[in-house]
Amino acid sequence: MAKEKKKKKKNQRVEARITIDGLTAVARPNQVCSGMDALLEQHGANSFVFIPLARLDKKGQKRTKNSKRVARRKAKLPEHTWYDGELIDLDDGRSVPGVLAFDVRRRAARTIAKDLKLQQFMWGTTGAPIESHNVKLFEEDNDNTWKTSRAEAFVGLTDMWDTIRRTPSLQVAVEESQTSLDKFWRLAAVVIVAALVAGAIKAVTVAVLDESSSLSWVPVVMNVVFYPCVIPAFIVGIYLRVLMRRGEAQARDFTAGEAAENWKTVAPHLLALWAVCWVAVLILTWLQNVPSTEMGVLGRTDGVTISFIVCVWMLLPIAHSRGIDSTFNAAIEAAVSAGVSILIIKISIYVTNLISDAVLGFLANFLPFLFPVWLQDFISTVVNYGAEVFFFFLLLGFAWSRTRQQFMRL
Repeated sequence: MAKEKKKKKKNQRVEARITIDGLTAVARPNQVCSGMDALLEQHGANSFVFIPLARLDKKGQKRTKNSKRVARRKAKLPEHTWYDGELIDLDDGRSVPGVLAFDVRRRAARTIAKDLKLQQFMWGTTGAPIESHNVKLFEEDNDNTWKTSRAEAFVGLTDMWDTIRRTPSLQVAVEESQTSLDKFWRLAAVVIVAALVAGAIKAVTVAVLDESSSLSWVPVVMNVVFYPCVIPAFIVGIYLRVLMRRGEAQARDFTAGEAAENWKTVAPHLLALWAVCWVAVLILTWLQNVPSTEMGVLGRTDGVTISFIVCVWMLLPIAHSRGIDSTFNAAIEAAVSAGVSILIIKISIYVTNLISDAVLGFLANFLPFLFPVWLQDFISTVVNYGAEVFFFFLLLGFAWSRTRQQFMRL
Protein backbone atom coordinates (compact mmCIF):
# COMPACT_ATOMS: atom_id res chain seq x y z
CA MET A 1 0.00 0.00 0.00
CA ALA A 2 2.82 2.38 0.89
CA LYS A 3 4.57 1.55 -2.39
CA GLU A 4 1.39 2.29 -4.35
CA LYS A 5 1.05 5.69 -2.66
CA LYS A 6 4.70 6.48 -3.34
CA LYS A 7 4.34 5.46 -6.99
CA LYS A 8 1.19 7.53 -7.37
CA LYS A 9 2.89 10.56 -5.86
CA LYS A 10 5.91 10.06 -8.10
CA ASN A 11 3.72 9.80 -11.26
CA GLN A 12 1.50 12.69 -10.22
CA ARG A 13 -0.03 14.41 -13.27
CA VAL A 14 0.07 18.17 -12.89
CA GLU A 15 -0.18 21.32 -14.96
CA ALA A 16 0.63 24.98 -14.37
CA ARG A 17 -1.99 27.48 -15.50
CA ILE A 18 -1.22 31.15 -16.03
CA THR A 19 -3.14 34.13 -17.48
CA ILE A 20 -1.21 37.19 -18.68
CA ASP A 21 -2.78 40.10 -20.59
CA GLY A 22 -5.87 38.04 -21.37
CA LEU A 23 -3.89 35.09 -22.75
CA THR A 24 -4.26 31.85 -20.75
CA ALA A 25 -1.57 29.22 -21.12
CA VAL A 26 -1.13 25.76 -19.70
CA ALA A 27 2.26 24.15 -19.01
CA ARG A 28 2.51 20.37 -18.58
CA PRO A 29 5.78 18.56 -17.83
CA ASN A 30 7.29 16.59 -20.75
CA GLN A 31 4.95 18.19 -23.27
CA VAL A 32 5.29 20.96 -25.85
CA CYS A 33 2.63 23.56 -24.98
CA SER A 34 1.62 26.01 -27.70
CA GLY A 35 0.10 28.38 -25.15
CA MET A 36 3.42 28.83 -23.36
CA ASP A 37 5.17 29.28 -26.71
CA ALA A 38 2.71 32.08 -27.47
CA LEU A 39 3.43 33.73 -24.10
CA LEU A 40 7.18 33.57 -24.74
CA GLU A 41 6.73 35.13 -28.17
CA GLN A 42 4.41 37.81 -26.75
CA HIS A 43 7.06 38.87 -24.20
CA GLY A 44 10.10 38.37 -26.42
CA ALA A 45 11.53 35.87 -23.94
CA ASN A 46 13.79 32.85 -24.45
CA SER A 47 12.56 30.78 -21.50
CA PHE A 48 10.23 30.74 -18.52
CA VAL A 49 10.28 29.38 -14.97
CA PHE A 50 7.21 28.42 -12.95
CA ILE A 51 7.63 27.95 -9.19
CA PRO A 52 4.71 26.60 -7.10
CA LEU A 53 4.43 28.29 -3.73
CA ALA A 54 3.51 25.07 -1.91
CA ARG A 55 3.53 21.32 -2.34
CA LEU A 56 0.55 19.57 -3.90
CA ASP A 57 -0.41 17.70 -0.74
CA LYS A 58 -2.64 18.25 2.29
CA LYS A 59 0.14 19.92 4.26
CA GLY A 60 0.95 22.31 1.40
CA GLN A 61 -2.69 23.18 0.78
CA LYS A 62 -3.29 23.76 4.48
CA ARG A 63 -0.47 26.30 4.54
CA THR A 64 -1.64 28.13 1.41
CA LYS A 65 -5.17 28.61 2.80
CA ASN A 66 -3.68 31.37 4.90
CA SER A 67 -3.15 34.28 2.50
CA LYS A 68 -0.52 35.76 4.84
CA ARG A 69 1.69 32.70 4.36
CA VAL A 70 1.47 33.06 0.58
CA ALA A 71 2.23 36.78 0.88
CA ARG A 72 5.32 36.03 2.99
CA ARG A 73 6.61 33.59 0.39
CA LYS A 74 6.01 36.08 -2.39
CA ALA A 75 7.91 38.69 -0.40
CA LYS A 76 10.95 36.41 -0.44
CA LEU A 77 11.03 36.34 -4.24
CA PRO A 78 13.95 38.30 -5.76
CA GLU A 79 13.34 41.45 -7.77
CA HIS A 80 11.83 40.39 -11.09
CA THR A 81 8.49 40.55 -12.88
CA TRP A 82 6.46 37.69 -11.41
CA TYR A 83 3.01 36.64 -12.65
CA ASP A 84 0.48 34.78 -10.51
CA GLY A 85 -0.68 31.32 -11.57
CA GLU A 86 -1.61 27.98 -10.07
CA LEU A 87 -0.38 24.39 -10.11
CA ILE A 88 -3.20 21.87 -10.51
CA ASP A 89 -3.31 18.15 -9.77
CA LEU A 90 -5.11 16.64 -12.77
CA ASP A 91 -6.17 13.54 -10.82
CA ASP A 92 -8.17 15.18 -8.04
CA GLY A 93 -8.34 18.88 -9.01
CA ARG A 94 -6.40 20.16 -5.99
CA SER A 95 -4.35 23.28 -6.66
CA VAL A 96 -1.78 25.56 -5.06
CA PRO A 97 -0.71 29.05 -6.11
CA GLY A 98 2.50 29.60 -8.05
CA VAL A 99 4.45 32.32 -9.83
CA LEU A 100 5.95 32.56 -13.30
CA ALA A 101 8.82 34.68 -14.61
CA PHE A 102 10.56 34.98 -17.96
CA ASP A 103 14.29 34.58 -18.70
CA VAL A 104 15.30 33.30 -15.25
CA ARG A 105 18.23 30.89 -15.40
CA ARG A 106 17.62 27.37 -14.16
CA ARG A 107 20.38 27.69 -11.57
CA ALA A 108 18.74 30.86 -10.22
CA ALA A 109 15.31 29.17 -10.19
CA ARG A 110 16.74 26.24 -8.22
CA THR A 111 18.17 28.64 -5.63
CA ILE A 112 14.87 30.56 -5.38
CA ALA A 113 12.83 27.38 -4.89
CA LYS A 114 15.30 26.15 -2.31
CA ASP A 115 15.08 29.44 -0.38
CA LEU A 116 11.30 29.05 -0.32
CA LYS A 117 11.78 25.50 1.07
CA LEU A 118 10.13 23.95 -2.00
CA GLN A 119 11.08 20.79 -3.89
CA GLN A 120 10.38 21.35 -7.59
CA PHE A 121 9.91 23.89 -10.35
CA MET A 122 9.16 23.92 -14.09
CA TRP A 123 11.33 25.32 -16.85
CA GLY A 124 10.66 25.59 -20.57
CA THR A 125 11.58 27.22 -23.86
CA THR A 126 9.96 27.60 -27.28
CA GLY A 127 9.20 24.40 -29.18
CA ALA A 128 10.65 22.06 -26.54
CA PRO A 129 9.01 19.79 -23.94
CA ILE A 130 8.57 21.53 -20.58
CA GLU A 131 10.88 20.13 -17.91
CA SER A 132 10.17 19.49 -14.25
CA HIS A 133 13.30 19.91 -12.11
CA ASN A 134 14.12 18.96 -8.55
CA VAL A 135 15.90 21.38 -6.24
CA LYS A 136 18.50 18.73 -5.35
CA LEU A 137 21.07 18.22 -8.10
CA PHE A 138 21.70 14.61 -7.08
CA GLU A 139 18.04 13.68 -6.78
CA GLU A 140 17.37 10.18 -8.10
CA ASP A 141 14.36 9.11 -10.15
CA ASN A 142 14.66 5.57 -8.76
CA ASP A 143 15.07 4.24 -5.25
CA ASN A 144 18.63 4.36 -3.89
CA THR A 145 19.14 0.61 -3.85
CA TRP A 146 22.17 -1.50 -4.70
CA LYS A 147 20.41 -2.70 -7.88
CA THR A 148 19.70 0.80 -9.22
CA SER A 149 23.13 2.11 -8.18
CA ARG A 150 24.82 -0.83 -9.91
CA ALA A 151 22.78 -0.23 -13.06
CA GLU A 152 23.74 3.44 -12.94
CA ALA A 153 27.41 2.48 -12.57
CA PHE A 154 27.31 0.26 -15.65
CA VAL A 155 25.56 3.00 -17.61
CA GLY A 156 28.36 5.35 -16.54
CA LEU A 157 31.02 2.85 -17.64
CA THR A 158 29.31 2.43 -21.01
CA ASP A 159 29.19 6.19 -21.47
CA MET A 160 32.85 6.46 -20.47
CA TRP A 161 33.76 3.86 -23.11
CA ASP A 162 31.77 5.76 -25.74
CA THR A 163 33.58 8.93 -24.67
CA ILE A 164 36.98 7.21 -24.99
CA ARG A 165 36.06 6.26 -28.54
CA ARG A 166 35.39 9.95 -29.23
CA THR A 167 38.79 10.99 -27.87
CA PRO A 168 40.08 11.92 -31.39
CA SER A 169 37.56 14.79 -31.26
CA LEU A 170 39.25 16.24 -28.15
CA GLN A 171 40.06 19.52 -29.88
CA VAL A 172 36.41 20.01 -30.85
CA ALA A 173 35.34 19.10 -27.29
CA VAL A 174 37.75 21.63 -25.80
CA GLU A 175 36.67 24.39 -28.18
CA GLU A 176 32.97 23.67 -27.51
CA SER A 177 33.79 24.10 -23.81
CA GLN A 178 34.71 27.72 -24.70
CA THR A 179 38.46 27.37 -24.38
CA SER A 180 41.36 26.33 -26.62
CA LEU A 181 43.57 23.27 -26.88
CA ASP A 182 46.62 25.40 -26.02
CA LYS A 183 45.01 26.45 -22.73
CA PHE A 184 44.10 22.84 -22.00
CA TRP A 185 47.71 21.68 -22.44
CA ARG A 186 48.92 24.58 -20.31
CA LEU A 187 46.51 23.48 -17.58
CA ALA A 188 47.80 19.90 -17.83
CA ALA A 189 51.38 21.17 -17.52
CA VAL A 190 50.48 23.31 -14.48
CA VAL A 191 48.79 20.36 -12.72
CA ILE A 192 51.70 17.97 -13.37
CA VAL A 193 54.37 20.52 -12.37
CA ALA A 194 52.40 21.46 -9.23
CA ALA A 195 52.20 17.77 -8.32
CA LEU A 196 55.94 17.29 -8.80
CA VAL A 197 56.88 20.41 -6.81
CA ALA A 198 54.33 19.83 -4.01
CA GLY A 199 55.25 16.18 -3.64
CA ALA A 200 58.96 16.94 -3.45
CA ILE A 201 58.49 19.81 -0.97
CA LYS A 202 56.24 17.71 1.25
CA ALA A 203 58.57 14.71 1.25
CA VAL A 204 61.65 16.80 2.10
CA THR A 205 59.89 18.96 4.70
CA VAL A 206 58.34 16.03 6.55
CA ALA A 207 61.69 14.21 6.59
CA VAL A 208 63.33 17.26 8.21
CA LEU A 209 60.54 17.96 10.68
CA ASP A 210 60.30 14.34 11.80
CA GLU A 211 63.43 14.99 13.85
CA SER A 212 61.80 17.91 15.71
CA SER A 213 59.34 16.83 18.39
CA SER A 214 58.20 20.44 19.01
CA LEU A 215 56.87 20.71 15.44
CA SER A 216 55.19 17.32 15.27
CA TRP A 217 51.87 18.97 14.29
CA VAL A 218 53.30 20.36 11.03
CA PRO A 219 53.50 16.98 9.21
CA VAL A 220 49.85 16.34 10.10
CA VAL A 221 48.79 19.66 8.52
CA MET A 222 50.97 19.02 5.48
CA ASN A 223 49.43 15.56 5.04
CA VAL A 224 46.05 17.26 4.63
CA VAL A 225 47.24 20.11 2.38
CA PHE A 226 49.42 17.91 0.16
CA TYR A 227 47.20 14.83 0.11
CA PRO A 228 47.31 13.50 -3.50
CA CYS A 229 43.72 14.40 -4.35
CA VAL A 230 43.75 18.01 -3.14
CA ILE A 231 46.03 19.83 -5.59
CA PRO A 232 44.69 18.37 -8.89
CA ALA A 233 41.07 18.65 -7.69
CA PHE A 234 41.55 22.30 -6.70
CA ILE A 235 43.30 23.41 -9.91
CA VAL A 236 41.05 21.48 -12.31
CA GLY A 237 37.94 22.49 -10.32
CA ILE A 238 38.80 26.18 -10.68
CA TYR A 239 39.40 25.62 -14.41
CA LEU A 240 35.95 24.01 -14.77
CA ARG A 241 34.40 26.80 -12.74
CA VAL A 242 35.70 29.44 -15.20
CA LEU A 243 34.39 27.46 -18.18
CA MET A 244 30.97 27.01 -16.60
CA ARG A 245 30.68 30.71 -15.85
CA ARG A 246 31.48 31.46 -19.49
CA GLY A 247 28.78 29.01 -20.50
CA GLU A 248 26.23 30.94 -18.45
CA ALA A 249 26.63 33.84 -20.89
CA GLN A 250 24.55 32.00 -23.53
CA ALA A 251 21.08 33.33 -24.25
CA ARG A 252 19.29 30.56 -22.37
CA ASP A 253 19.87 27.20 -20.70
CA PHE A 254 19.92 23.96 -22.65
CA THR A 255 16.81 21.81 -22.84
CA ALA A 256 17.17 18.16 -21.79
CA GLY A 257 17.69 17.06 -25.40
CA GLU A 258 20.19 19.83 -26.10
CA ALA A 259 22.03 19.04 -22.87
CA ALA A 260 22.37 15.38 -23.91
CA GLU A 261 23.84 16.35 -27.27
CA ASN A 262 26.12 18.90 -25.63
CA TRP A 263 27.35 16.27 -23.17
CA LYS A 264 28.31 13.96 -26.05
CA THR A 265 30.32 16.82 -27.52
CA VAL A 266 32.17 18.06 -24.42
CA ALA A 267 32.54 14.75 -22.49
CA PRO A 268 35.98 13.96 -24.01
CA HIS A 269 37.23 17.23 -22.50
CA LEU A 270 36.08 16.20 -19.01
CA LEU A 271 37.49 12.69 -19.41
CA ALA A 272 40.84 14.19 -20.42
CA LEU A 273 40.75 16.31 -17.25
CA TRP A 274 40.15 13.14 -15.22
CA ALA A 275 43.19 11.61 -16.92
CA VAL A 276 45.31 14.63 -15.94
CA CYS A 277 44.10 14.27 -12.34
CA TRP A 278 44.98 10.55 -12.39
CA VAL A 279 48.55 11.29 -13.51
CA ALA A 280 48.90 13.99 -10.82
CA VAL A 281 47.59 11.62 -8.13
CA LEU A 282 50.09 8.96 -9.23
CA ILE A 283 52.97 11.45 -9.07
CA LEU A 284 51.98 12.76 -5.64
CA THR A 285 51.60 9.21 -4.33
CA TRP A 286 55.01 8.16 -5.60
CA LEU A 287 56.81 11.25 -4.25
CA GLN A 288 55.50 11.07 -0.71
CA ASN A 289 54.43 8.61 1.90
CA VAL A 290 50.69 8.83 1.38
CA PRO A 291 48.94 8.94 4.77
CA SER A 292 46.67 5.92 4.86
CA THR A 293 44.02 5.07 7.40
CA GLU A 294 44.06 1.97 9.59
CA MET A 295 40.57 0.46 9.43
CA GLY A 296 40.98 -2.52 11.75
CA VAL A 297 39.94 -5.76 10.06
CA LEU A 298 39.50 -3.83 6.80
CA GLY A 299 43.24 -3.16 6.62
CA ARG A 300 44.88 0.02 5.36
CA THR A 301 43.52 2.28 2.65
CA ASP A 302 45.24 2.34 -0.74
CA GLY A 303 46.67 5.74 -1.71
CA VAL A 304 46.21 5.87 -5.50
CA THR A 305 42.77 4.29 -5.80
CA ILE A 306 41.14 6.16 -2.95
CA SER A 307 42.86 9.47 -3.69
CA PHE A 308 41.56 9.44 -7.25
CA ILE A 309 38.00 8.57 -6.15
CA VAL A 310 38.07 11.49 -3.69
CA CYS A 311 39.55 13.76 -6.37
CA VAL A 312 36.72 12.91 -8.78
CA TRP A 313 34.07 13.71 -6.16
CA MET A 314 35.80 16.99 -5.21
CA LEU A 315 35.87 18.43 -8.73
CA LEU A 316 32.22 19.40 -9.17
CA PRO A 317 31.67 21.04 -5.75
CA ILE A 318 34.63 23.32 -6.49
CA ALA A 319 33.41 24.00 -10.04
CA HIS A 320 29.77 24.63 -9.04
CA SER A 321 30.30 26.72 -5.92
CA ARG A 322 28.42 30.01 -6.09
CA GLY A 323 28.52 30.93 -2.43
CA ILE A 324 29.25 29.55 1.01
CA ASP A 325 25.98 27.64 1.35
CA SER A 326 26.07 26.00 -2.09
CA THR A 327 29.73 25.12 -1.69
CA PHE A 328 29.15 23.63 1.76
CA ASN A 329 26.13 21.58 0.65
CA ALA A 330 27.89 20.31 -2.49
CA ALA A 331 30.99 19.47 -0.46
CA ILE A 332 28.93 17.42 2.01
CA GLU A 333 27.32 15.45 -0.84
CA ALA A 334 30.74 14.87 -2.41
CA ALA A 335 32.25 13.83 0.93
CA VAL A 336 29.45 11.35 1.60
CA SER A 337 29.76 9.89 -1.91
CA ALA A 338 33.55 9.60 -1.59
CA GLY A 339 33.26 8.05 1.88
CA VAL A 340 30.73 5.46 0.72
CA SER A 341 32.94 4.67 -2.31
CA ILE A 342 35.97 4.08 -0.08
CA LEU A 343 33.98 1.94 2.34
CA ILE A 344 32.61 -0.20 -0.50
CA ILE A 345 36.12 -0.85 -1.83
CA LYS A 346 37.43 -1.84 1.61
CA ILE A 347 34.46 -4.03 2.48
CA SER A 348 34.58 -5.73 -0.93
CA ILE A 349 38.26 -6.59 -0.45
CA TYR A 350 37.63 -7.84 3.09
CA VAL A 351 34.72 -10.07 1.99
CA THR A 352 36.71 -11.31 -0.99
CA ASN A 353 39.56 -12.28 1.35
CA LEU A 354 37.18 -14.22 3.57
CA ILE A 355 35.73 -16.10 0.61
CA SER A 356 39.11 -16.90 -0.96
CA ASP A 357 40.50 -18.10 2.40
CA ALA A 358 37.45 -20.29 2.93
CA VAL A 359 37.76 -21.81 -0.56
CA LEU A 360 41.50 -22.48 -0.12
CA GLY A 361 40.86 -24.05 3.29
CA PHE A 362 38.11 -26.24 1.83
CA LEU A 363 40.35 -27.45 -1.01
CA ALA A 364 43.26 -28.09 1.37
CA ASN A 365 41.13 -30.62 3.27
CA PHE A 366 40.52 -32.71 0.15
CA LEU A 367 43.80 -32.44 -1.75
CA PRO A 368 46.56 -34.99 -0.97
CA PHE A 369 49.20 -32.25 -0.84
CA LEU A 370 49.58 -28.89 0.91
CA PHE A 371 49.31 -25.59 -0.92
CA PRO A 372 52.72 -23.89 -1.12
CA VAL A 373 52.84 -20.59 0.75
CA TRP A 374 53.92 -18.74 -2.39
CA LEU A 375 50.90 -20.11 -4.28
CA GLN A 376 48.52 -19.02 -1.52
CA ASP A 377 50.08 -15.55 -1.53
CA PHE A 378 49.84 -15.38 -5.33
CA ILE A 379 46.15 -16.37 -5.34
CA SER A 380 45.34 -13.87 -2.55
CA THR A 381 47.15 -11.10 -4.43
CA VAL A 382 45.31 -11.81 -7.69
CA VAL A 383 41.94 -11.99 -5.91
CA ASN A 384 42.55 -8.77 -3.96
CA TYR A 385 43.77 -6.90 -7.01
CA GLY A 386 40.89 -8.18 -9.14
CA ALA A 387 38.29 -7.22 -6.52
CA GLU A 388 39.78 -3.75 -6.07
CA VAL A 389 39.98 -3.11 -9.83
CA PHE A 390 36.40 -4.34 -10.36
CA PHE A 391 34.87 -2.19 -7.63
CA PHE A 392 37.11 0.76 -8.48
CA PHE A 393 35.81 0.83 -12.06
CA LEU A 394 32.27 0.24 -10.82
CA LEU A 395 32.53 3.27 -8.53
CA LEU A 396 34.24 5.26 -11.28
CA GLY A 397 31.30 4.51 -13.58
CA PHE A 398 28.90 5.58 -10.83
CA ALA A 399 30.79 8.85 -10.35
CA TRP A 400 30.82 9.46 -14.12
CA SER A 401 27.07 8.81 -14.31
CA ARG A 402 26.41 11.27 -11.48
CA THR A 403 28.69 13.84 -13.12
CA ARG A 404 26.79 13.44 -16.38
CA GLN A 405 23.46 13.92 -14.59
CA GLN A 406 24.66 17.02 -12.82
CA PHE A 407 26.05 18.61 -15.99
CA MET A 408 22.80 17.92 -17.86
CA ARG A 409 20.57 19.27 -15.07
CA LEU A 410 22.17 22.67 -14.73
